[in-house]
Amino acid sequence: MAHEAVLRAKKRLRQEALQRRGSLSEQTNRAFSEAIEARLMSLDVCRKARAIFAFAAMSDEVQLYGFMEKALAEGRRVAVPLIVGRGVMEAVRVRALSDLVPGAFGIPTVREERREIVDPKSLDCVLVPGAAFSRDGARLGLGEGFYDRFLSEKANRAQRIAAAFSCQIMDEIPREAHDVMMHAIVTENETILCR
Repeated sequence: MAHEAVLRAKKRLRQEALQRRGSLSEQTNRAFSEAIEARLMSLDVCRKARAIFAFAAMSDEVQLYGFMEKALAEGRRVAVPLIVGRGVMEAVRVRALSDLVPGAFGIPTVREERREIVDPKSLDCVLVPGAAFSRDGARLGLGEGFYDRFLSEKANRAQRIAAAFSCQIMDEIPREAHDVMMHAIVTENETILCR
C-alpha cells in the first residue's frame, strides 16, 4: 500500500476507533478500566517490573490510576509521559498521584517543580495507550508518533503492553516500517500475547 493510502486508511480507522472508545459511558469506562487494571496486576511482566512507564489517561482512555497507586504503594518506580517537543516525550517520575496536572494537549503529567526525568533504559515495562490495536500487536496511535519514537529510540528494552478496551481491537491495522509492535494487549475481557 502506498504511503498516502496507508495514511488515509489509518485516519479512517483512527476516527472509527476513537468514536467507539468515546461512546463508552463514564461508568462503563470505570468498570472496564478496573478489570484491565486487575489483569495488568496479575500479568507476570507487570508484577515483576521494578520500573513502570504508565500513562495518566485522558477521560475516554483506560484509567490506570489504581494500578499506579498500587505500584507506588509497593515501592516500585512509576513514570508517565512528559511532552518536550513535537513528537518527542520523556519519562518523568511520579511520586504521588496528587503531583499530576494537565500538560501538553491536556495530557496529565507531573507538576513542574516535582519533575524528575527517568532514564528510559531503566524501564521494565511500558503501558501503551492508543486508538486501536490488532491481535498481532499492531498499534494505531493518535498520529503524532510520540510512542513509536519513545519505544524504538529510548525504551527499546522494555516490554510493551497495550492497555485498551475490547472495542479498540480491530481485525487489521495498516502499518508502516516505523510503527512499533506490542508484546501484549490487555483488555477488560482478555490478555492477548502478541509475540
